[in-house]
Amino acid sequence: MPNITRGGKMPGLIMYLAGPGRANEHTNPHIVAGSDHVAVMVDAGVELSHDDALDIARTLDQPRKAFGTKVTSPVKEWNEETGKRETVGRKDSHVWHCSLSLRADEGQLTDAGWETIANEFATRMGFVDPDGAKSSRWVAIHHGASKNGNDHIHFVAQMVTEDGSKARTHNDFKRAQKICGELEKEHGLAITEGRETGQVLSAEKPGEKRRAEREQAPWVEKIELRRRLRAALAGSKSEANFVARVYEAGVIIRPRFAEGRTNEVTGYSVALPSPEGSDRAPIFYAPSKLDKSLSLPKVRETLGTYSNGDPQALGVWQEHHRSARASSSPRMGAMDQGLRERVQEGRVTHADLAKIFAAGSMKYEIDKPGPLAQMSETHAQVAANPPAYGYMARQINRAGSKNASEGWNAILMQAARLSRVMADTQFGGDRPQLAATSVALGAMVVAEAQTRLDEAAARGAARREAMAATESQTQGTGVPASGGGSGMTQQELDRMQSLLRAQRGNKPTPSTGQAPPVTPKPYQPPGRDRGHDQGRER
Repeated sequence: MPNITRGGKMPGLIMYLAGPGRANEHTNPHIVAGSDHVAVMVDAGVELSHDDALDIARTLDQPRKAFGTKVTSPVKEWNEETGKRETVGRKDSHVWHCSLSLRADEGQLTDAGWETIANEFATRMGFVDPDGAKSSRWVAIHHGASKNGNDHIHFVAQMVTEDGSKARTHNDFKRAQKICGELEKEHGLAITEGRETGQVLSAEKPGEKRRAEREQAPWVEKIELRRRLRAALAGSKSEANFVARVYEAGVIIRPRFAEGRTNEVTGYSVALPSPEGSDRAPIFYAPSKLDKSLSLPKVRETLGTYSNGDPQALGVWQEHHRSARASSSPRMGAMDQGLRERVQEGRVTHADLAKIFAAGSMKYEIDKPGPLAQMSETHAQVAANPPAYGYMARQINRAGSKNASEGWNAILMQAARLSRVMADTQFGGDRPQLAATSVALGAMVVAEAQTRLDEAAARGAARREAMAATESQTQGTGVPASGGGSGMTQQELDRMQSLLRAQRGNKPTPSTGQAPPVTPKPYQPPGRDRGHDQGRER
């Protein structure tokens, strides 16, 4: 999984890679591969010292300093007046840095394995010229697993070649993705799901994670924006309603108008308010870069509105043209009735489930995204590259339930059942990792929803007992019994108890009318006696 950045400080980067790291996670930093100029400097496998790191940086920088070649890239900022990101300057970018990482559950590669991969990567990316003149100097450094347990190497290349020309970096991100896909197959590594189609959600970048840690934020802003936008879409009936709900979710939303016009909206951008005490400006994202299903054309398609916009929404867009939130406190509305009905009838897509779990997360995990938020991301990943429609329709039909209720927890439990059915067949056969994640998270979602239902039922029973005691004390006095501010009607309580019985498959006990407690079944991964298990569970 390649992650590419560009910079202008070679000594600073190499010193960091050979140092202890931000959280002392770097252990035994050493070279596993490099161009000829670097490979002869330090023996393979020998831990790098401070002086070694400085020598390697000077060697990598030598062609640039010898020829004086400048390599720059544009610096862009958001222009509020034009509604576009515009170039405001240029920065030094002669350092090309890419981390190549394995998943944590793949374990570790040997240095020899990383050496082979690094050499192949350098050659296929064009950093190695057979004639030597157009070659870039490069090094691959290994320093142990990341904080998340991923074995990885750092590949660093100089953008000025041996003859003083600039290295070819056009389309480097897509080329790196393609090359990593080839290396996965050739070396028997786990295939990164969705890479071949290019239909994957934008991943969080190291800089974004570091900013969240520095600001002690409970989320990476890019991921949090996806959650809030999906939740807003889950409850929207129109384009105007969607814009208002996004704003109520604590998001700054800015329309992009057609060139020279203010009566036609062609897109939008979103940001979270800057953290309290921070002097930085909000960071805006185009929704299509977060999740293609959240782009304005896709939102309009989902809502069934006009492709060029709903005239009734124009006033709402214009209202938020200059608006800015002073507080990030989100408000969550009800789920759209049509979406509720589709869940109850089992007629949902992965995109629907992504919205449902996001909405549930905004209700129960407001300031600390948990399993519901992760379920939303999982289904959004599959929605970006879904299995064949007919195949998915058969899955959904099998997942239909007659026991769905209108309560939030019932909707989430039904959505989790639908998710399990889809995951049991690995989301179309090419999503084994996401399928396993979905099954495990689904079990947590159901358990937490069941706990909330049990607690609500217990509170309702306690209230009824208190009401009955008060009523018996006041009988014959003419004083009406107080409800004690119950907040739960008998109809709601009966519906909740009915749901509990349906979920557990038990009948009410004669004495209490409530279902007896059930010991949760241990989690069983998909694939083992699958047909039998599915028949028993559903």
